[in-house]
Amino acid sequence: MLMGIFDTDNSVVSQEDLHDGVDFICEFSSKLRKYRNRLTGSVNETACARAIRQTITDETGAQARLEAYRAYPLFGRGSFSFLAFWYLFSYVLYFVSFAGNKLAGILLSILALAVFAVGIGILVAAHFGKKRKIRKMLYPKVSYNVVSEFSKNKDSKGKERTIIIVYNHDAIAGNIFKEQRFINDLARVFIPLTAVVFVLFCIIKMAVGTDTSAKITALTVIPALLGVIGTIITMLRFSPLEKHAKQNNGVATSVAMATYAYFVEKSDMLADDVRMVYVSLGGENSAHGGSEAFVKSHPEYASACVLCIGDIESGDLKIMERNSLRRINYSTPMVSLIRSSAYEQKIDIVVQPHDKLSQKIGSIYGNISDAFALNGNPTSAIVADENRSVGRVLERNDIEKLFSVTVGTVLKLMHDNISLPKDEQPIQQTSSEIEIKTVVGK
Repeated sequence: MLMGIFDTDNSVVSQEDLHDGVDFICEFSSKLRKYRNRLTGSVNETACARAIRQTITDETGAQARLEAYRAYPLFGRGSFSFLAFWYLFSYVLYFVSFAGNKLAGILLSILALAVFAVGIGILVAAHFGKKRKIRKMLYPKVSYNVVSEFSKNKDSKGKERTIIIVYNHDAIAGNIFKEQRFINDLARVFIPLTAVVFVLFCIIKMAVGTDTSAKITALTVIPALLGVIGTIITMLRFSPLEKHAKQNNGVATSVAMATYAYFVEKSDMLADDVRMVYVSLGGENSAHGGSEAFVKSHPEYASACVLCIGDIESGDLKIMERNSLRRINYSTPMVSLIRSSAYEQKIDIVVQPHDKLSQKIGSIYGNISDAFALNGNPTSAIVADENRSVGRVLERNDIEKLFSVTVGTVLKLMHDNISLPKDEQPIQQTSSEIEIKTVVGK
């Protein structure tokens, strides 16, 4: 790949359209800062969805709608605060076990271990979005996906290929620190350490007893110290408060919208048998509720090609080909088309590494492409994670590259006609949990 400044003469988009598209991306990204604290189900997230819906209509004339679904803000990262309180509760049970005789102490220690194991198991599953039944125990809110469709095919019964361009507009739960990576690194060390120490000392206490002052001291000081540290760090890791949200910079939102608008406004470039679908996901940072809701409520798109745009925080563009931690493979043809689009335009882009442990940990919360890949859709994602060690800040030239790559990828999708064999296409039923309705903006 060629490195350095992107030569716009190589772009599949004309100079004028590229300039106009990037101007829109920069302006709309700036506009979305008004809704910076847009956590799942919040007033800001709903206002952001309405602003996106209105902008689509204003820019393209195409109709857009809000699709409501039940979102669970405490599913995923939002459950971390409960994890801290459960740690604390388990440690309290442990220290209470010192008050009785040996038999009572053993029984209370066993109870503390059982409470710890069950509670931590449930909360960890909720935190990583593993057990979907758990979310039914949580308080739901309403979140919205924004959806718009465009096709030149006036015959609704005509056979069409579908291309979906998707991203998310909600924010990630943050914390009270400006430098969030520091508390993240501490959490990775002290939270597992706290759990191991708790289990270890419960077992040791049951084995050796607490019949001397030396044993009591040894069995209380270290757990108390690490328990306090672990609980505090756990409580600080993710805040449920909107004011602590990690701002979604809106670049992916704006690039996806600009790409969709490009093909709606230049409909002569859109193949006659292609339907373009634009999706902005709400609640995606709460264990990917937005993408799951969209997939379940739209079985008609079970074979659509899906181009996802993930977090764009730097100029280092990458293609996601796999979530190795969850063993989800994305579409090899989709990855190849994105790379081909970039290569032909002399844009530097690489496949996101995913084999090392640190890289797997980076996918611990899942990726925007996961729900689509599990649904059987040919899919992949373009991302640009923040890289402080390299120091590559996001610049206008980087946005030009991203916009040009997405447009080029859509053009290739229309030409190459990626699809699944008929016997491999999944059959989806609309979920009874999803409530879809058109909401009129205020």
